[in-house]
Amino acid sequence: MAHEHPVAMSPCITCGRPFMYDPERVVSVLIDTATGWYPEPGRRHHAARVPACHFCVRAANVERRKRGLPLGYEGDTYADLVRRLARDEW
Repeated sequence: MAHEHPVAMSPCITCGRPFMYDPERVVSVLIDTATGWYPEPGRRHHAARVPACHFCVRAANVERRKRGLPLGYEGDTYADLVRRLARDEW
């Protein structure tokens, strides 16, 4: 069957575990490719988005909720891929 979205696999920015995700919808962190850290405002053109797995996003949201901070996006970012895997739409 045809894919509705592309699928990618790489390590999570937080835990390092490889995971599969939809690159158009995955939660990601902006990282300066030269320093490996969040980019300074003047260096954002040197930055790349690095994906975070759903386990790390959920764990971060628990901490953010405790601190009263806005939550990182969870939504259906990973659920759609899980549904496609369950139906074996490859």
